[in-house]
Amino acid sequence: MSKKPDTFTVVQAALVLGVSHKRVRQLIEEGKLKAHSRKPLTIKQGEVIELKEARQNSPRVKSAISEKAAATNQVLNEIKTLIEQSASANRYAIESAEASAKRNEENLMAQINDLKAENEALKLHKRGFFRRVFSA
Repeated sequence: MSKKPDTFTVVQAALVLGVSHKRVRQLIEEGKLKAHSRKPLTIKQGEVIELKEARQNSPRVKSAISEKAAATNQVLNEIKTLIEQSASANRYAIESAEASAKRNEENLMAQINDLKAENEALKLHKRGFFRRVFSA
């Protein structure tokens, strides 16, 4: 009894190649893949893997990969710039809020000191008033 070679179904070959099952059938019709059996339609694993490697090493695929990498780098640089701008804006907002809070604190402390002074003046005035009223 002869051992059957390892094969892929059309769907499995599509997953390995990263294409649709319809494209695998087209590749068989174009002669780029050879069907091992027709019912069910299977392809030798070695052929599928060879085609995958050939596709990955083709200049067109390498060019597409480098274009995608360049586009990805551009997007990453734009995101980095936006993050830096946002961080800078946030830093400025925090610094402004800190300065405003400090000014508010200084104003409130000045008001407290004014009220304390006014309170002391009223206490002195009150003592003087009671001394005049009750000592006469």
